[in-house]
Amino acid sequence: MRLWCAIVAGALLTFATVPAAWAQKSANDKGRTVYHFVKSEVMQVGDVPGHVLGIVDASGLSFLDSGEVAIYSTKITFDLRNGTGRHEGYGVTTFEDKSTMVTLVKGTTTGHSDGTSTFEGTYTFVGGTGRFAGIMGGGSYKGKRLAPVTSGSLADTFSDYSGSYTLPSQ
Repeated sequence: MRLWCAIVAGALLTFATVPAAWAQKSANDKGRTVYHFVKSEVMQVGDVPGHVLGIVDASGLSFLDSGEVAIYSTKITFDLRNGTGRHEGYGVTTFEDKSTMVTLVKGTTTGHSDGTSTFEGTYTFVGGTGRFAGIMGGGSYKGKRLAPVTSGSLADTFSDYSGSYTLPSQ
């Protein structure tokens, strides 16, 4: 009898949750973000030459493969030795209808002898408003900073990203 009750309860739970999963909207998230440092602060750690910590405030535009163009703002912290190390931060993409996507980014930066750097990592959606309320998902990105990061530098940067997300049913 207990086995029969467990089987019936499991079947009911499965059939009750499947339609909710089918009702979710899935979409691809792909495009290019081009942004400019608005503010940057870099501090020497003092342990070894070339070891710096810093924070960057940047803004620009995100060009989605869907044809939409959105405003992009990001705050990134970094820990670099001779231009190479890790970075982490948050990005907010604001669309024309004022809907937003909020991402957490984590990755690595590789410095080059000419002062530029390449970077890559992953992003996770951590929030959204308007048509992106309840967003879940993430993806990866790769990009390039076209100038060295120094305090007050206003370096131009771009990154290409690709991922996917789901939205709850309305």
